[in-house]
Formats: sequence, structure tokens, C-alpha cells
Amino acid sequence: MRLDGKVAVVTGAARGIGLGIAEAFLREGASVLLADLDEGAVAETASRLEATSPGRVAPVAVDVSSQPDCARMIGAAVERFGALDILVCNAGIVRQASPIEDIAPETWERVLGVNLMGCVYPTQVFAPLAKARGSGRIIYMASVAGEVGGVSAEMTYSVSKAGVLCLTKAVARQLAPHGITVNAIAPGAIETAMTDVLQYDASVMRSIPLGRYGEADDIAAAALYLASDDAKYVTGSTLDVNGGLFMR
Repeated sequence: MRLDGKVAVVTGAARGIGLGIAEAFLREGASVLLADLDEGAVAETASRLEATSPGRVAPVAVDVSSQPDCARMIGAAVERFGALDILVCNAGIVRQASPIEDIAPETWERVLGVNLMGCVYPTQVFAPLAKARGSGRIIYMASVAGEVGGVSAEMTYSVSKAGVLCLTKAVARQLAPHGITVNAIAPGAIETAMTDVLQYDASVMRSIPLGRYGEADDIAAAALYLASDDAKYVTGSTLDVNGGLFMR
């Protein structure tokens, strides 16, 4: 029970990678606030998880591109569970690649708002709480697209995830003196409902040395490591989980 007694917030938790992370945290003893834009889906997910983790699951509908919404989310976790130890910023949106001249300003604003500011805003609210306690874990969801410039994904996604990679280092440096670790996970080609829009072709599979697409559980295992005391001396790092698709 590596997270016994801990409290976590996971954004984008109604399905996919976020759900996989929430399930892994619950199995290891944590209480989890499930946050998602889709109010119906997150409530349904929480109801299902409550059956096996009674009293340790709660849902909240949140637009992570809104700072007031993020403040409400963090407040809901503290009110419901009495504390907050782990923040996982996983919510994201992706679009299929298109020429830069065809990308509307509102698309840039929305994708950057969710994928990048959806990490900044929750951190701004969580940081003072974690500083006061002298401990905390922050995990951002980056992407291989932010490391290589993207292939299937639109550049709005790649740019936003590159921002997350830099944010990880900047926040880690600032919060380390307070006992707070900040790390990122950079998934490769993961099979989820969100990435269905990318329509991976055979060339992507041929580029993966391990010969398969990743699953939500692969990312959840990495998040569990970073959230636990196993990673207490790890901060400012990006953990690549991509089957060898990209090697540093």
C-alpha cells in the first residue's frame, strides 16, 4: 500500500489514462478526487469505483483552463478528504495534424489553455498548501510529441506539451526547498479514446521497438512510482513511457 492514507487529485480522470492512474492510486490505499470536464462521465466513474473503494472516491466537474475552477477543485479535495498530498495534471485535448496556416487562434487558446494552463492553475493553488506541510507530489502529463515536435498530433498539442516539459523543471526548482517533488510523464503512442483521433498508421507501430502501442496501465504504473516514496529523490525529471519510440 504505497499510498496508504494519501490524498490525490487526478484531472481528466473519467476515462483513459486519468482513470488508470486513479485506479492504481486507489489500489495502493489513496483517496482520490476524480476531476473531469464531463460531469456525467466523472460521476458515473466515481460511482463505479466507490463500490470497491468506499469512502475514498469523489467526483468534481472542472474546466482546468479556468483558474477559478481549479481553485474550486483543490478546495473540494481538501474539504472532502481533509488534506491533499498528490496532484496529477493529466487532462488534455489533441487534434489531428493540420498546416499551421489552418489553425485558428481560438484553437491555440483552447489547446494551450487545457494542456499547459491546466497544469499551471492547479499548481498555483496546490503549492501554498504543500509548502505549509513541507511535502507534496506534482505529476504533469507531457508527451513524446513535446519532445520531438509531434508526428500525428497537431502542433498546438506538441507546443503545449513542450511547455509542460519546461514547466516541470521550473516548478521543480522552485518547490524543491519545500520538500515538494515535481515530475512529468511523457507517453508515446497510447491506445485511448482521446488518441483515436490521431489515426495511427502502420509506420507508427514499426517505429516502436517493443512492437506494441502502450496502454493506460503503463502510464499509471509510472505515475504510481512518481507519487510514492520510491521516487522521493526524483524531481525535475521526465519519465519516458513510449516503448522505445523516442530515446534520449
